[in-house]
Amino acid sequence: MDYTAMDQYWIWLSSVEGIGPKRFYQLLALYEDARGVWDALGGPLTPPDMQMLGPQALNNLRQARDARYFYQLFDKLERGGVRAVTRLNEDYPPPLSGIYDPPPTLYVRGECPLSGERMLAVVGSRRCTRDGQRAAREFARGLAENGVTVVSGMARGIDSCAHRGALDAGGRTIAVLGCGVDVVYPPENDKLMTEILENGGAVISELVPGTSPSPGNFPARNRIISGLAEGTLLVEGAKASGAMITVNLALEQGRDVFAIPGGIYSPLSEAPNRMILDGAFPVLSVWDILEHYRWAQRPGENGLRKGKPVELDEEEAAIVSPLRDEALSFDELAAATGFSAATLNSHLTMLELRGIIEKAPGGLYRSYM
Repeated sequence: MDYTAMDQYWIWLSSVEGIGPKRFYQLLALYEDARGVWDALGGPLTPPDMQMLGPQALNNLRQARDARYFYQLFDKLERGGVRAVTRLNEDYPPPLSGIYDPPPTLYVRGECPLSGERMLAVVGSRRCTRDGQRAAREFARGLAENGVTVVSGMARGIDSCAHRGALDAGGRTIAVLGCGVDVVYPPENDKLMTEILENGGAVISELVPGTSPSPGNFPARNRIISGLAEGTLLVEGAKASGAMITVNLALEQGRDVFAIPGGIYSPLSEAPNRMILDGAFPVLSVWDILEHYRWAQRPGENGLRKGKPVELDEEEAAIVSPLRDEALSFDELAAATGFSAATLNSHLTMLELRGIIEKAPGGLYRSYM
């Protein structure tokens, strides 16, 4: 990627460890632009104004004021297939530029546009329930089927299910990381990251490539998740969960918040239920979000996926009925219906071919009818 000279100095300054957004913009206010900071460090004495950085950050900055560091940085970006998008660049997303502390630079893998008319964040607990996994995947898939880019954090649990749901629909999804874009975290999401990139999505971070995941990075990255999107959907979460950080940031940024209600005795429904009481939009299906933004219109009576009722015989109904409530395994269906393995397998095959049920990851079956 070709960068202007001003872009290069900007990327250099934002890459220095300890120069976060606050210090970055303080330096720009003192020296007009990033090249001014570079020039100010050219003499043997440190400018007095820079003492506000503190000794560690100031030492890092002085060490980075080096041609070798400068060229190694851009060589690393090029070799890693990473593009750096600064706030000076027209590709920088306008919604993100308008938040309180916008990241000076976004490091990006993938070609997905970072700004668009349809973006929605989906967040929730890492330790989610089976219903939470199903909801995240189904809502994300429904969003992606209607041209919405799903934004999430690629964490375990709800985030991963949201990305997977968008991929199920052949849609685009953006993963915002709390580490470098060349670092896979959690490590088991290596395949998921690859699929996101192969399907036209993007992996982004404000942290320079090679940065390891650190607990302090994740609350900061959450402002990017909410800042990119028009709204944030909270699927599941405890009262003090990380997902609530994202939701509160969305509110501060003036974004819409949607929440999926749950049982009053479920700890993971505590946050969504509380948010609904406090004014979040309660949603029971993806159409509640799509119609809110006028992105799509409900296809048929009662919002049935096919737009029309389906006819089932008695045995088929016995199988489909429990799958409307939750995804079940073959053994769980056998226990619920009392059918033999051969009978159940035959019905499942035909129901799947008719599009009435589908096989989910983990050998589970579910129905939308």
